[in-house]
Amino acid sequence: MVYYIRFLKPPKLDTKTGNVRALITITTDLGDDFYPGNLTLHAMIITDYWEEPMTEWHTVLWKKGMRTAWIEVGKLPSRGTKFMRLLVSTQCTEVADTVLLNDLPEILSARSDTFGWDDPQAGNKIERRYKTAQGEGRSIYEQTGESIARHIWDAGIALAAFLSDIVLHPQPTSHLAMTLTRTTPHGPKILELGSGCGIVGLEIAHLCPISDVLLTDLPEAMAIMDYNVSKARKSSGTGKITTATLDWDDALPEFIRQGQCDLVMVSDCTYNCDSIPALVKTLAAVIERSPPALVVVAMKVRHDSEAVFFDLMAKAGLIKAENYAILLPDQQRADTEQALEAVDVYVFRKEKDERADRS
Repeated sequence: MVYYIRFLKPPKLDTKTGNVRALITITTDLGDDFYPGNLTLHAMIITDYWEEPMTEWHTVLWKKGMRTAWIEVGKLPSRGTKFMRLLVSTQCTEVADTVLLNDLPEILSARSDTFGWDDPQAGNKIERRYKTAQGEGRSIYEQTGESIARHIWDAGIALAAFLSDIVLHPQPTSHLAMTLTRTTPHGPKILELGSGCGIVGLEIAHLCPISDVLLTDLPEAMAIMDYNVSKARKSSGTGKITTATLDWDDALPEFIRQGQCDLVMVSDCTYNCDSIPALVKTLAAVIERSPPALVVVAMKVRHDSEAVFFDLMAKAGLIKAENYAILLPDQQRADTEQALEAVDVYVFRKEKDERADRS
């Protein structure tokens, strides 16, 4: 599984001593488990824009059984720099994490929100930097705090790596690959449900420069999603990106009912079995208006109750067309020869009506 360095107490600069303190944890996406082994972390203060080092690397020991760790870095050399950030990583490097299909990071590094001499308390955002198979750097922001809707999840990271790989090495037998790499008469139109921070939808926008991507979620996720979209729009070579609120318990809004799409993306949205019927209802309603569209679902099974998703999809006439398994890194499991956890990616399509074909 993937573990995430998170700030429980964002960095704060002591303007008298020039030292910066922060409280971190290393936890799973749901925050229900902590990194179980011994680990050496490295922390450094960098400038915000040019990312120049302001301090030496500071070593922090994470020991088996820990739930939190204090980081203290200093002494900052001067008051000249207006905005700074705290970088925490498992490596003594400022290079982004590598997110590849067969080489996902076990621990994601973290960059804090900005702080400075005039505003010593860092804000509540945390940045993840990573590179996919395309070789280009990516950036996604989360929010600190307990809301899982404003964090990135394992299936989102795995799906981003998978999509990057499938576009770089498209297989002619994959309808998903052919849709993503289509260039005529226009690029693919993609609708993402439960986008959260937007890591999957934004990855597609980077991969498919002529795509039209709509990211949706509940109101509580929109602020961080819109923030990430605003950052992505500043990059050249991305597709059209828009956002909208969408509650699966409600009827489809007009802008979706009147539109057509080629792909519907869903990642890590089946963990709550109570919301699965509404999710499938929404998927079926979208496909009813765009019958040729594919539905791509990435899921890390956490409970046996999630199996109802497949039953409801079958009843809705949506059948599995493609299936992929992405193994998640876990050094503890590997050392004890336990099976690795996986993110499964399913591609669904609307079942053909044989009666209509015969007529």
